[in-house]
Amino acid sequence: WRIIMAPMSLVDYVVVHELCHLKYRNHSKSFWKYLGMIMPDYERRREVLRQKGKSYQF
Repeated sequence: WRIIMAPMSLVDYVVVHELCHLKYRNHSKSFWKYLGMIMPDYERRREVLRQKGKSYQF
């Protein structure tokens, strides 16, 4: 539920990440490469989510 309080850029990252699992059902190198093709800055967004994700409160 915390994700609904996150900035839209992080919500977008989570949605795209999960949609990529429709093609790759794991976190293989192919998965991350595919995600990177769709969202080139995913690493930055992922890091922000890791650092601040637990601080978002509903």
